Amino acid sequence: MKSRQEFFDAITSFVGSSEANAAFIIIKIRRFKEINTTYGFTKGDKYLAYVGQKLNEILRPEDLVGRIGDNEFGVLLPSLNNTTHAILAANKISSEFKHAVDIDGSMISPRIVMGISAKPDHGLSFEELLHAATLALQTAEKNNDDYLLHQVSSSELPPSLMLENEIQFALDDDEFTLFCQPKINLDCGKLYGGEALIRWNSKKYGFVNTQYFIDILEGSSSLVPVTSWVLNVALRQCLDYQKVSPGFSVAVNLSPSLLTDHSIVEIVSNAVSIWSVDPSSLILEVTEGAMMMNPERSLDILNEFHQLGFGVSIDDFGTGYSSLAYLKNLPADEIKIDKSFVMNMANDRKDESIVKAAVDLAHTLGLRIVAEGVEDQKTFDILTDMGCDYAQGYYMAKPMPCGDLMTWIEDSEWA
Repeated sequence: MKSRQEFFDAITSFVGSSEANAAFIIIKIRRFKEINTTYGFTKGDKYLAYVGQKLNEILRPEDLVGRIGDNEFGVLLPSLNNTTHAILAANKISSEFKHAVDIDGSMISPRIVMGISAKPDHGLSFEELLHAATLALQTAEKNNDDYLLHQVSSSELPPSLMLENEIQFALDDDEFTLFCQPKINLDCGKLYGGEALIRWNSKKYGFVNTQYFIDILEGSSSLVPVTSWVLNVALRQCLDYQKVSPGFSVAVNLSPSLLTDHSIVEIVSNAVSIWSVDPSSLILEVTEGAMMMNPERSLDILNEFHQLGFGVSIDDFGTGYSSLAYLKNLPADEIKIDKSFVMNMANDRKDESIVKAAVDLAHTLGLRIVAEGVEDQKTFDILTDMGCDYAQGYYMAKPMPCGDLMTWIEDSEWA
């Protein structure tokens, strides 16, 4: 088993270099001092060794286990689809340690308690996950629970109404920043474009959880001006990138509610006209679920985008609701296979089969396909071999401030 520092270093490295969802569990052995007092330190140490060995046996090969205190273990569960899987793991651990174990003739049966945190819900760094899991552990122990998933309190996130009021001030005060994550052409292994991603560093609240504020933005009066800001900054940057990477295209995500408002066509067209960008340099990403809010109106808007020469991409493909019949009639240029299928495909034949089926389907329909969540060479090679067109993920590059991307283009082997 890794030492405490080796374990923490391994988790810090994984959490910082992977875009995968993950969970961290602190496992505390209750009344451990009484075990040492009653049975002696030798048997206490042997029981700790037993716990570590049993954790490695019952968890997945890719899960990391380490001793982090006198009577505490830590477990990192990487590449989870959702927090439900962390709860299942906690149930499995709890069940395993509910019965007594024979340690040199002594039946030892102490209880364990666990605190669970999840990425990205409770943080994007190991320090944040450790803090959240510790708080959950303390609450579980106080309430005499076997385990507890950390709950984000109202004090940790600004109230939605308050944050909604701050969005317009944030726009006026230049608190928003645009990041960009490169996309790689798998046919030649070189850069072909990037996805624009908004970030908010509030002067009042610090860095605001992106999904949280986007959910609030969705129903606010600031949605259109913020979308317009993203489009204009993305297109301005695109022109700069094209100077060193001809043919560079930038993808911008469109909110679901915008696909029910025809004014979005004029907003996009005006932004492209202002920066004199070739319409094909802009890819508009929409999710399957977004199109289901009002299929008829969404289809009209997407058809108009297509006729004006903008690229249209179906994001998070495989997780939404569109039937093959509906997909066949969409005016799309590409589909993006969701990262939940891609990140485990090197170790899961079912996921690999799903991705291969999506690649074949896209090509049958005359569409390009992008794989999200590429985190290692093996996955990159599998996608290349199966004929996937493009890829994005931490293996090639993390999302980075738009200004940093210019340096990346000039220095990177992918450029």
